[in-house]
Amino acid sequence: MKPIRISLIACALVAGLAASLGARAADGPPPEAFRTVNPDNLVLIDTKYGAVAVELAPGFAPKHVARLRALIRAHFYDGQSFYRVIDGFVAQGGVGEDTASTKVRDEALEKTWPRLKAEFDRPISPDVTFTPLGNPDSFAPEVGHVDGFPAGRDAKDGRMWILHCPGTFAFARDNEDDSATTEFYIVIGQAPRRLDRNLTAFGRVLEGMQVLQKLERGDPEVDSGVIQDKAKQDAILRMRLASDLPEKERPAFQVIKTESPAFAAVKDSRRHPAPEFYHRPPLANLDVCSVPVAVKKETPPSP
Repeated sequence: MKPIRISLIACALVAGLAASLGARAADGPPPEAFRTVNPDNLVLIDTKYGAVAVELAPGFAPKHVARLRALIRAHFYDGQSFYRVIDGFVAQGGVGEDTASTKVRDEALEKTWPRLKAEFDRPISPDVTFTPLGNPDSFAPEVGHVDGFPAGRDAKDGRMWILHCPGTFAFARDNEDDSATTEFYIVIGQAPRRLDRNLTAFGRVLEGMQVLQKLERGDPEVDSGVIQDKAKQDAILRMRLASDLPEKERPAFQVIKTESPAFAAVKDSRRHPAPEFYHRPPLANLDVCSVPVAVKKETPPSP
């Protein structure tokens, strides 16, 4: 599977965006403002730097979620690597690229893991609560949130989709739309919104962005950021679904309900930040990718 072939002018990651992914609710929002993440949608990625927790969104891409669960349960990713990592852009993981044997290997892989039909977006439906941000966006007719996931919506064509914000989890593909099989990537830099509705995004990082920032980088000017020296590629020690762990060992995450009054208050506070500090108040418009979606974690009790 080829990595995403997209040129990049490398940008430094804005610390505030990364921090917003792991934003913790302190004493503000009440307990009822949070929902518990389904352990069957919670992916745990272990690296030598620590763990990354990703929540999946089967409502947006059920076939990709089913494929990822199957790959994880087959231990497909255990011992593989983050082989393409571009500063300010993405960290891509899986079997990676080989030399002349790549085509043969990919053909063999596709016999077990056939190409997936793209799930770039899904129909708008009344069973999905979309909470609009309420201001213009450069890449979508309307943006907002669905269950904590930054999302776009187009009422004219009746479709909605997950946005490529920092922390977004998606599958890579070749040039053809329906060509994703096993390779995934996570946005680790500024939001590459040009990818919206061009690749299947179906998850977001709840915890561990600081882990991903420690990964070895590739050179974006050399083979699109693929790390040539395999010894320098950081290993994926293992990937697991929380639902496959004994209940007492599962980490539990809660995410603020983005349709709640508590989240509306968060957005309002971002629109009107500390007047005692901002002597030249910024415009009230918000960047959907920089609105913090609060996450709380409960660790299993020690035995």
